[in-house]
Amino acid sequence: MNQATRSQPTSGLPSFRIRHLSEAEIETVVTSAGGTRAHPDADRRNLRGADFVLGSSVIELKILEDEGLDKPERQQKLAKLFRERFPARPTVVLDRGLLDAQGQRTYDRIVEGPVKTAVSSARQQLQQSRLEYTATSTVLWVINNGYSSLSHSALMELVARRARNDSSDIDAVVVSGAYFYSDTFDSFFLWPIDCTSIHPDKPFQDFEALRDAWNEFAMDRMTALLREPAASEETKGPVVDISFQLEGVTYVMPAPPMGRESGFFTNGRPRNNSTGITSSPPVATIFAGLSHQEWTEFKRHHTHVVSSADYNEWKMKEALASSKCNLKPFITIPVTYAGWWEWARNQPQETRVSVHRYANDLFQQKILGVIDGARERTDDSVFPRRYMLLITEEIGQDLAFDVSHLAEVWVLPDGSDHIDEVWTNKPMFFEQALTITAAEAIARGVECVFWEKDKTYAWN
Repeated sequence: MNQATRSQPTSGLPSFRIRHLSEAEIETVVTSAGGTRAHPDADRRNLRGADFVLGSSVIELKILEDEGLDKPERQQKLAKLFRERFPARPTVVLDRGLLDAQGQRTYDRIVEGPVKTAVSSARQQLQQSRLEYTATSTVLWVINNGYSSLSHSALMELVARRARNDSSDIDAVVVSGAYFYSDTFDSFFLWPIDCTSIHPDKPFQDFEALRDAWNEFAMDRMTALLREPAASEETKGPVVDISFQLEGVTYVMPAPPMGRESGFFTNGRPRNNSTGITSSPPVATIFAGLSHQEWTEFKRHHTHVVSSADYNEWKMKEALASSKCNLKPFITIPVTYAGWWEWARNQPQETRVSVHRYANDLFQQKILGVIDGARERTDDSVFPRRYMLLITEEIGQDLAFDVSHLAEVWVLPDGSDHIDEVWTNKPMFFEQALTITAAEAIARGVECVFWEKDKTYAWN
């Protein structure tokens, strides 16, 4: 089991960092709202009580400091849950919405561990302080400091559900946090705070005052950040993808999209590339295809170029190469003696002017033409009778998470499509997959390539 990893910053540009929220800072928020410490002598008390009193309510503060997906046992449970439903995927997105009702309940039980602990602890503390202050309502305030794989809305639902299920001593829950999103040029800061009533007959009457104080605190924090960026100690960077691997499968919680297209990065926000692939690797095995007439021409003028006693032997070499090649597809490129001779005369003297090298050069020209001619499939596209269709799912901030699928499509006389799946669920980003698609198109004699990008989980 690998430790959960986080995507790295997506470019070399400097990025803001923000300080973690501290209990001392939260106390200033409560004080600004008109509240106070519930038990200033808490360190000398035997009984554990709540943290604050605001109006007629007592408030217990719980700060979630750790990322829940860092826990190996939680990773294993999530992997088992999603792998059962997506057994063939090389990358599995940990999206609760992909699960059925039973799966969602299981998912919640897995990720809610820190929340369940917080609710259990708060229940006893609020119960004690309610007795001492004769409070009309008890409030659990949860602040998300580090559980970044839980969005604000998801955390709100978890806290409210656990409070309803686990305790009759919590009348309302408040959830807040500081969320920072950045592409290293644009930065967005969100400081949400929301309240949900657990027992409507015992409302948190001073929530508006608390929210106003929280918003004022957020403004002060942002002003200070712009004046003097936070040092690296006790700080956090922007929300990023969180991933882990188990048995060769990558499980990823993508960072939320930033909302609108970038006005700076005209080709889309930059993404990481942890694949190590920076140039096109070999995508096919190329063999020079000679007709009997062309083979005869080679034997007449340059017998050393085609090392075979007769044409049948040449074809046997082609069949053997096709059966033993490790890199598919195997592509025969038609070669003429006249074309080879013109090419060979223009090569540097030290170049090995083999017929297969010439075939490879022809293939390079052909594949570049196919790639350049590839078009996005849209509602307005006009399709030929036969074409290759590449679909790439862009997932999160790292090209390594992307998944591609390839099919050959035949448009039938009645207008329907016959789809021949070539391969599916391959861990390939778009540019890598497009090159391989072009090679398949050449191998199959298909002239047109169309592509789609599924941006359901795309970051940019």
